Amino acid sequence: MAGMKPVRSGIHKCFVTIALFLIIVLFVAATRWQNRQRDPLVYRESLDQEAVTVNGQPLTLRDLAFYVAYEEAQVHRQALLYDSENPARYWNANVGGTYVRVAARDTAMQMAVHDEIFYEMAMQEGISLNEEEENYLAQAEEDFWYDLSENGGDKRMGIREEDILAALRKITYAQKYQQIYAELHNRSCEDYDLTGKAWQKLLKKQEYQVYEKVWKRVSFGSVSLDYEK
Repeated sequence: MAGMKPVRSGIHKCFVTIALFLIIVLFVAATRWQNRQRDPLVYRESLDQEAVTVNGQPLTLRDLAFYVAYEEAQVHRQALLYDSENPARYWNANVGGTYVRVAARDTAMQMAVHDEIFYEMAMQEGISLNEEEENYLAQAEEDFWYDLSENGGDKRMGIREEDILAALRKITYAQKYQQIYAELHNRSCEDYDLTGKAWQKLLKKQEYQVYEKVWKRVSFGSVSLDYEK
């Protein structure tokens, strides 16, 4: 029996080695999975992923495409004014502790939530658009789509013209009801803009959730355009 001890000891060491190997493999696999979850999304391949829910209404990346393209265009204009030869300097700048790219992403989401809330209210009140507003909407959509598609932004994002039209229609309703709501509460329309105190008070009464695991992977500056080129 004494001769069995080395054999048992060898088997034990073998099991320990295998166990350690499996632990390392699992750790490496988990690390790679976590890294992939942090990698930027390919927007055109992720359009149906939900990015936020507002009062029970889910909004996908397709629904938010207008806000992404709009905010990217706004920031890129500023970037070109800052350094026309190297706009990446502006996109990667840290202003007040927040990177410009991150601030742009946050602003786009705030606008989307704001407009969805006022759009829902407009629908509940049975608001409709008059002929002048419909004409304004059609012109705004045509202009925005022309600018986006001219630079290939539509193909980079994988969206269609009707996606932009649907977003702008919602925004038109939202803007109209924002004005009506402000008047009903003896406020100016600006009081219900993103930075207005009245808006912040109203926002606290709403239920919304941003899906950070999706939204934080949207690499602003590299969706409808490429700020590094």
